[in-house]
Amino acid sequence: MNASLRAGALAAVLFGGACASFDRSPPPASEAYASFLVGRVANWRADHQAASDRYFEALLRVPGDAALFDGALTAALATGDADRARLLARMAGRRGASLARAHLVRAADALAAGRFRQAEDALGRVEDAAAAELTARLMLAWAQAGQGRLDGVMTELEPLSAMRPYGGLFAYQQAMGFDFAGRDAQALSAYSGANVSGLWLAPGIERHADLLARTGAREQAGALLAVSENRAGSAALAHALARLQAGQNPAAARLNPAHGAAIGLYGLAAILLRESDPTNALATLTLALMLDPGFDAARLAAAEAQSGIGHSAAARAALAAIGADSPEAGGARVMEAWLLLGEGRAEEALALARANAETGLDPRGRRALADLYRNLERWGEAEPIYSELIAQHPRDWRLYFARGAAREQLDRWREAEADLRRALELSPEQPEVMNYLGYSWVDRGERLDEGMALIQRAAEIRPLSGAIIDSLGWAYFRRGDFARALEYLERAVEMEPADAVLNDHLGDAFWRMGRRIEARFQWRRALTLSPTQAMRAEIEAKLEHGLPALAPRRAGRR
Repeated sequence: MNASLRAGALAAVLFGGACASFDRSPPPASEAYASFLVGRVANWRADHQAASDRYFEALLRVPGDAALFDGALTAALATGDADRARLLARMAGRRGASLARAHLVRAADALAAGRFRQAEDALGRVEDAAAAELTARLMLAWAQAGQGRLDGVMTELEPLSAMRPYGGLFAYQQAMGFDFAGRDAQALSAYSGANVSGLWLAPGIERHADLLARTGAREQAGALLAVSENRAGSAALAHALARLQAGQNPAAARLNPAHGAAIGLYGLAAILLRESDPTNALATLTLALMLDPGFDAARLAAAEAQSGIGHSAAARAALAAIGADSPEAGGARVMEAWLLLGEGRAEEALALARANAETGLDPRGRRALADLYRNLERWGEAEPIYSELIAQHPRDWRLYFARGAAREQLDRWREAEADLRRALELSPEQPEVMNYLGYSWVDRGERLDEGMALIQRAAEIRPLSGAIIDSLGWAYFRRGDFARALEYLERAVEMEPADAVLNDHLGDAFWRMGRRIEARFQWRRALTLSPTQAMRAEIEAKLEHGLPALAPRRAGRR
């Protein structure tokens, strides 16, 4: 592997260059070629199970083709099928194919078994797209740490230190490396830096609290775990606090290289998901679970990611593997409630969420119930739950953001504005909050310059968010710069073509530019994308009469 990550390769991770490994030459045999093409299309659609099956089928006909091995391995890992991934890695090895993901699979098993030199050898062979190479670097640091060579934690991950949000991941990995080696003072210093890095990593916080407790700073450990964001945001951290209060160490087990690497991959997957790369994120989570099969936080994250791309069966399979005694059991029930809601079974979803909230086993249970009400546009039922939670966790910006959104929908704008401002005070660089507040100001015709500045900053932080780019376009629209608005609104719809609000906004921009046929096309398309009732009525009126001389105020938020 190269001594340092290439700048272009890291850019590929940051901006979605995750599927380059599928752009290799297809196999020659006609039947295998057909399976290759079907598998490639399935992967493009994020149908990883179909892709895995068709690539594997093609391999039986053309067993030595590198493109098929690469596609099959990636798809198998993305489905969570570690056994098939292992089989493919063995097959590739017998064929002499040097594939990055095959080396990663072998290394994960070796590292989990404590065969650190073997893991290091496999990882040293990884040269591929940035996601695979970055995964290898995280694992390699721990393979070296297992052999007593802690400097690897620094040299292998140093290129990440100055890159947001990778710098936070590097800091946690560095801290855990020192922790594992017994270099407590250096570990505590690194943990403290990681905690203010901007990356919230619950397993890393648990390890920090555990080291504090083991070095006699039990009060500091308790204070860290009792922070509202930590206590309310993670069942594992709530359980760690309960263990500490019972006189035990916060972590259930001591840190080892396999678990350290698994936490690193879990954090990397979270970043990849944030950057809209579910295929590599899911593959990375599977490797994390190969390293540590008991890491239920990774299993729950995989379920959430599968649900996010519409794979409810795969999500349920991941949830089914989370035992009833796991700290993540409550989170699994919350996820199941969301799956039910996605299937149109709203009352069943609410019943499950209410029952889960009443157990008190998962600190996120009440929040999940409020979020379900909010998703169902039952704002009046969501708002008091958020108020109750804010009383318990007065420094959790997410709660103010959620209550602000609910209050805005209840036409309690000044209260909503105060909540959104408070959320930004508590966490100033949250792009979603900046976007929501900025959009609301612009849409209401208030504080146009301040709203535009907030949206522009949000777009700098999250340039791949269709919703934020749409807000930027809508801000230009409200200021009368329709040509500039059209530029951003078209880009937003390209990013998120199935969003009703984005298509509606684009139709308005087309109308103002005199492109009436295109405007009506976008409005009709928006009607097919499940708009709210208020939005539907507004769009139908525009289809009949067009826009009036002045753009109307929007009927609702996205």
